[in-house]
Amino acid sequence: MEANEYYRYQYPYDALVELLTCNGDELACLEFALEGEVYKRFVSVTSAHELKVAACNFPGIRTIHFGAFYDRSPSKNMRNNPPRRRVLSFDIDLTDKEWLPVKDAAGEVSAELCDKAWCVSAASIDILKRLLHVAFGYTKVLAVYSGRRGVHVHVFDDAAMSLSSEARSAVVGYINGNVGAETERATLGVRLVMQMHNLKKLVYVWFNEMVMVGLFDTCSARRDLVKRLDLSKYDFLDNELGSLEDDAGDMEDGSAAWQHIVCKLNSVKKKAPWISERLDCLVLAYVWPKLDANVTGDIAHLTKIPFACHAKSGRVACAVDPHGYWDFCPELDAPSLRDDDWNEEAMAEALRHFHPYGDEVVPEPVREDVGEREAGAVVALMDMEDLASAPRKPTTPRKLTWKRKRSPLMPP
Repeated sequence: MEANEYYRYQYPYDALVELLTCNGDELACLEFALEGEVYKRFVSVTSAHELKVAACNFPGIRTIHFGAFYDRSPSKNMRNNPPRRRVLSFDIDLTDKEWLPVKDAAGEVSAELCDKAWCVSAASIDILKRLLHVAFGYTKVLAVYSGRRGVHVHVFDDAAMSLSSEARSAVVGYINGNVGAETERATLGVRLVMQMHNLKKLVYVWFNEMVMVGLFDTCSARRDLVKRLDLSKYDFLDNELGSLEDDAGDMEDGSAAWQHIVCKLNSVKKKAPWISERLDCLVLAYVWPKLDANVTGDIAHLTKIPFACHAKSGRVACAVDPHGYWDFCPELDAPSLRDDDWNEEAMAEALRHFHPYGDEVVPEPVREDVGEREAGAVVALMDMEDLASAPRKPTTPRKLTWKRKRSPLMPP
């Protein structure tokens, strides 16, 4: 199937318009951009049908972008008609995780390698959604697989859409830790955010999941894990740690190496009580979402619409089940224009999640089998006093019984 056929016969325009106007905003005031043989901004439509006609008649249509809401029909003259509101969007790209091998021998981003690293994207979605809820009170969140190498997370709470560019940048700064430019490990600011919102156990659960799916099975990945700790310069730890980097590289797989590293670090906690902090920052560098400040911060920024088709992979950028990020399989669950037969079932399943999931329920942790896969292994070894074990099963969602304080980033 070609892209123009997809946008003519398969794209869910009605569902898109319903989503983008879920807070009562006027569709005619929303900026669309069409990308094909040329690129056209400031497209205004008054209905889903008009948007479909505009897309189908656009030469070589490849994708559609959406931007901000204006006081009237969007135009180039932003001085007299500035953008007023926009969905709060986040772009999480696997290529921003420099430790991830997502490029093939030719240096091109590989959809297959990105598929293997999906749990990294799932961890970012899970952590980001929890932060948006507990730190800012946002609950109307839609997670969308980008089609190849990451995810887009869109927030449709009315207060979030009303944020200025400065406030949007502040949200990103808060989540990114707003401190320093450390590359080997996460900053202390990120660790502080993790601690403030009681996410430490969840962070280690997701890191263990990355270990279990084989992201650290190569010798180079295991050695890099130890190098990032930067412990070789501490001579007083030599007796306990030995050749930790070589030992990790010689292990059978990533799981064995990780358990060995944790045991060694636990053995030096009395000599180096700061080791827990160092380990937290290491794990956070792998797990914590890495946000593109430009995508989120600029109120006039354009973002690809959900369910757009990815030009290189041919996959549909579909919505992901808000209760099962970890179970999503891009290769199987994302409809593809390159399949011999169009997968109606996969498309129908993805469309079930095409809405801003909003309620006042605190999201519960992780998949049912994670606790079993951890039992007696990494988390037990981690100990670090407060990491005893991860929840073995999701429990019934807990209703909020306390009154939420308004975030200073929310407009009155």
